[in-house]
Amino acid sequence: MRIIETILQNNYHTVSIVGLAKNAGKTVALNYLIEEAESAGVNIGITSTGRDGENKDLVTETHKPSIYVAEGMYVATAKEMLMLSRAKVEILETTGIYTPLGEVIIVRVRQSGNMQIAGPVSGSDMKYVAGRLRHYGAEVVFIDGAIDRKAVSSPAITDACLIATGAVLSRDMKKVLEKTAHSVECLTLKETDEKLKKIIKGQNKTCVIQNTGKVVVPDIVTSITGGKKINELIDENTDSVFIKGAVTTSLLKEIGESKFLRGIKIIIEDGTKIFTDVNVWNELRKKGLRVETLNAVNVIAVTLNPVAPAGYFFDSQVFAEEMEKYLPGVKIVDVVSEVH
Repeated sequence: MRIIETILQNNYHTVSIVGLAKNAGKTVALNYLIEEAESAGVNIGITSTGRDGENKDLVTETHKPSIYVAEGMYVATAKEMLMLSRAKVEILETTGIYTPLGEVIIVRVRQSGNMQIAGPVSGSDMKYVAGRLRHYGAEVVFIDGAIDRKAVSSPAITDACLIATGAVLSRDMKKVLEKTAHSVECLTLKETDEKLKKIIKGQNKTCVIQNTGKVVVPDIVTSITGGKKINELIDENTDSVFIKGAVTTSLLKEIGESKFLRGIKIIIEDGTKIFTDVNVWNELRKKGLRVETLNAVNVIAVTLNPVAPAGYFFDSQVFAEEMEKYLPGVKIVDVVSEVH
């Protein structure tokens, strides 16, 4: 089944594409989705949380693929990017949302061509813009997520996400497989039960929940620096700990020092809030760390780019087969050679 068919069957209206590193093949994956949508006759909208579609990466100075937009598509991009567009467009709306590259403008493509995309940065602005693209006629909106902005995949913003990974992460294929599997594991964590969700939503802040239902709120400014204080509140009566905001390596380490670790659950908002070292994460999981989420992220596919800008590459077939072993049940697509 093609990715666009999965999207339509599940009634996903907004889908983010998140690259695990620069040059992981995110823009190639976006172009792949655009082609699938066009061949299926699906009206789409696109935008981005960074700048995409330029010929050369402004940071790494490596060649980048262009974004080809077809007639009838809807696009939200910054004014400066619109001036550089090869496609002919009709302006539908000026949003009043500003970026370093100018105001975000919503357009409909009248004549196909290449275009650079730079959309809103904040989650609330992105949600608004995606809604406006849908308002004008886009059945599905694709959001190209900039590096380190995986928060765009949060269920609060998009319905589902696609992960782009590749050889650029490491010359060692095993490390690429492990990093990718870790990212997918974090995003697709099991949702916690409704009873705990209700307690947590009533608090909406980091808290320790006892098996009696009693809730203790630690005296901390943020969860990031509050690991030790949270740890001090964990005892034999603790059922779970809710972490509001980012979950870092140091925070997990401090909570992981608790002798009651095996008896508790750590609950997070969603997998986009996890910023941990894969080795520390795996070590704590082996020690009994259980992590659940308020909102699971729907990962519809993982796309592979076997070629790295540094000149080395993986065998496409082997890379896809090994990734399937690490991610059973997840659709794997090599968007460069179309191995899947």
